[in-house]
Amino acid sequence: MLRDLFLVLLGASTALSAAVPAAAACTNPQKRPSWHDMKEADKKAYLAANVCLLKSPQKLNRLPGAKTRWDELVSLHQIHALQIHTTGQFLPYHRYYINILAFLLQECGYSGPLPYWDETRDAGKFSSSPVFDPVTGFGGSGKGSKNCVADGPFANLTVNIGPGFKSQPRCVNRRITNALSTQCGASYVASAISGPTYHQALDAIYSGPHLIGHMALAMMDGDSITSSGDPLFFLHHGFVDKMWWDWQKKDLATRLTDISGLNAQDPAVGFSEFPGGMEVESAMWGKPTAEILAVTPDPASGDGGKEITLGHVMSSLGIIPNATVADVMDIRGGYLCYEFV
Repeated sequence: MLRDLFLVLLGASTALSAAVPAAAACTNPQKRPSWHDMKEADKKAYLAANVCLLKSPQKLNRLPGAKTRWDELVSLHQIHALQIHTTGQFLPYHRYYINILAFLLQECGYSGPLPYWDETRDAGKFSSSPVFDPVTGFGGSGKGSKNCVADGPFANLTVNIGPGFKSQPRCVNRRITNALSTQCGASYVASAISGPTYHQALDAIYSGPHLIGHMALAMMDGDSITSSGDPLFFLHHGFVDKMWWDWQKKDLATRLTDISGLNAQDPAVGFSEFPGGMEVESAMWGKPTAEILAVTPDPASGDGGKEITLGHVMSSLGIIPNATVADVMDIRGGYLCYEFV
């Protein structure tokens, strides 16, 4: 009943945006640079816009636990967590998720380039990367028992979503482990994108540089459900998005339509990195609350079954219009219009 009420309310505000408008031609793609190569002024403006979102009040009035605009962004990851990890949705939803960030940054006056982090350039020595500069970066590894970031723009800021499926105030936190970051090097990336099918690339990217990068950074207590509470998350997932695109562009004729996998986790498997299925994960993170379940989209939307299709509908619960997997398959397809430099 609570879920039905939510869907009625959501429909009132998003009915006009349920379908993405016809995409314009992508004639001037935005350049997405690695943080290493981004202009200093753009770095500072990008960081300031992230801080702005962390301090701006929430707007939707429907996402459980959200107090700020940033919380709403993190809440989306929490709500969708069991649909967008160890599933075929992983790569397309996170590409869409970065697009949601781009929209929100504009609310805080930022329309510059959206960066990624070329982690191959810092593999084995993450902590010395310019990404962690206290002035023109994200601040360094956390300090103290809670690993709170102690310098840089995100020191002393609070995220209210997480840990797991809870909603409790936490500092922006991370813990860098250089030894693990070795496996984000160029040879590991090349191996991850060497398979001929989406299924193979998805598994290798997810379990390889993506997962190892998360382990090396331990963002937000290393919490898979709400790690996007640390703004660094989006640089890491920009790197993941680039890996997918680098795999796609090896054979665009085939790979712009190659999609497969479940649209929600198999309960017997759960997160592939935590053997034992959802029961093991529940012991770490708890289970989605009734309030979270009430706003969780149907994982089969646009699919008609348990397997993901190009027609699968991805939702931001009202922040931006819904999009289909087909909309995000090509980063220069019109709905999206960018390229990595």
